[in-house]
Amino acid sequence: MSVSATAPPPPTTTTPGALPSFQTHLRLARPSLSLPAAETFYVHGLGLSVLYRSPPQGTHADQHPEDLVMLGYPGGAWHLELVHAPDGVGGTMGGFPVPRPTEEDLLVLYVQGPVDEGLVSRMVAAGGKRVVARNEYWERWGVTVEDPDGYRVVLCTRGWENIAVE
Repeated sequence: MSVSATAPPPPTTTTPGALPSFQTHLRLARPSLSLPAAETFYVHGLGLSVLYRSPPQGTHADQHPEDLVMLGYPGGAWHLELVHAPDGVGGTMGGFPVPRPTEEDLLVLYVQGPVDEGLVSRMVAAGGKRVVARNEYWERWGVTVEDPDGYRVVLCTRGWENIAVE
């Protein structure tokens, strides 16, 4: 059986494997036009930490082909992976996509209380842009700030708990 370039690879095992659960770590990966600008926004603005940074290109034979940085809260259950995507013709550079965020590409952080205006000011000073949310819900219940690549971070005043409805 041949496998096309777009088909997923066949399973590597015939025994049941691990399944995602409530304890599964979540990685949100996004392309970035400028890792330094994005890192400044998320670290100095939002207060995330650098959890991993790829070594300089050409220093390891098995390294990731693009530059990347992983940002999050130490011990947290999620992190952002930002991958450098140079601006290219036709929306790609070397086959890697250029960021194309929409107004609905949101990273929502439920802060469970009033949003600290000092935090919003730091995010703007670190390269962000305070914007009006497209969805009235987020405008009513939070503050929306665009990162240097145009992705939106919502600081929501509400709390959240995952409860199954079905």
